[in-house]
Amino acid sequence: MGRSPQAVPHPQRVQFRTSGPPPLTSRRYARDLNEVKTVGSATSTVRTTDQTQAAMWWHDRHLAEWEIKRQLATRQRLNVLQAARMFAMVDLAETDATIACYNEKAAWNFWRPVTAIRLADTDGNPETAADPAWTPLLVTPPHPDYTSGRTCFTAASMSALRHVFGRDDIPFSGYSADSGTTRYFRGFSQALAEVVEARVWGGIHTRTADERGAKIGAQVTAYMVAHYFTPRPGSR
Repeated sequence: MGRSPQAVPHPQRVQFRTSGPPPLTSRRYARDLNEVKTVGSATSTVRTTDQTQAAMWWHDRHLAEWEIKRQLATRQRLNVLQAARMFAMVDLAETDATIACYNEKAAWNFWRPVTAIRLADTDGNPETAADPAWTPLLVTPPHPDYTSGRTCFTAASMSALRHVFGRDDIPFSGYSADSGTTRYFRGFSQALAEVVEARVWGGIHTRTADERGAKIGAQVTAYMVAHYFTPRPGSR
């Protein structure tokens, strides 16, 4: 990821392959990079305290997802079978989406903001400028930017939960020891919308990587619902 990554896809065709990240010389790439450069910097003056906390909350490797699923199972009064089905559906969606996402990462091998910003004078885009001293708010994970694993994972889980309960507007919350905060959500789509922003606020992903990751997660869940969790003939 230290080189300029003019993307070349892996020859293997896969089910959830995207068209790839924007070209380095495109306006969209410049918008993405300049956005994360401004709001995702460790010393950003435009990122709010709540945005900083959100970035840290969503970056917590311990995740709040188990707490959230237990909370939903309890508050929605699921019986043992319903709870088991919910956990199975969400876990399978998350796993399959993560596999699809990392397939994208390997195919496109696109550099992270910390590298792209420091080497912006090599990208051939007149709308970007290098900052060799730029540092993100969060520690950059050691794998490519495109697509975002966290948005893939979260889109899969949130869309699976929306399918399980048949509605979006179920409130839930989760605590993160990393941020020392509890975040509250009105529903599943609100949580997904926040994680897309939070990865940019943390300085570790471009917006396109987040949005395409979320799209993969939703596609994986839609496929799973149609093929893996259909009722058996005659079942009630």
